[in-house]
Amino acid sequence: MEREFKWKASAQQFDALCQSLGLHPHPQTILHMDAIYYDDAAHSLRDRKIGLRLRSENGRRVCCMKLRTEAQNGLHVHEEYECAADTLIDGLQKLPAHGASAELCQHLAQSELIPIAHVCFDRQPVMWTQDGFSAELSLDIGTLASGSQSVPFCEIECEYKEGDADAFQTACEAQAVRFALTPEPLSKLARALSLSKV
Repeated sequence: MEREFKWKASAQQFDALCQSLGLHPHPQTILHMDAIYYDDAAHSLRDRKIGLRLRSENGRRVCCMKLRTEAQNGLHVHEEYECAADTLIDGLQKLPAHGASAELCQHLAQSELIPIAHVCFDRQPVMWTQDGFSAELSLDIGTLASGSQSVPFCEIECEYKEGDADAFQTACEAQAVRFALTPEPLSKLARALSLSKV
């Protein structure tokens, strides 16, 4: 299970947060993320709150499937499976070995999948370790798009990596209050898809 906090925030808030925690992000660690999300014509993935994407991360292609859940105060907890893959079909063939449903992946591999959203952003990550836990704190700045609509976004993510999960949650909640970070209840995919409903 992946555990992460998402906050609507500015680059200035990210800098202030990092400075307070004694963290020093380096420009050379910035990742350029370019993701296409897919579904079938019947929207079977969207209806089941499943996200399927093929993303380029500084040129390295990764296929990912997320089973989304509702967020509480910015904390998102969900199943996530990913693998290196050159194409979407390649990824669907590999994902079962990483925990994804073999039946679902086989069904999708035999379906006509269409792009439903495009998310392009730069991520500046930095590792945060304290109180017995490790997490990756990131600033994401980019664009969400679906159909002919697009919108810019800026957010901070903090993804739990290992250690004391309760300490991680407590520390994140404390920093959110201290720096007036607004919880982001929706995933990037959900926000992109909402544009096509406008």
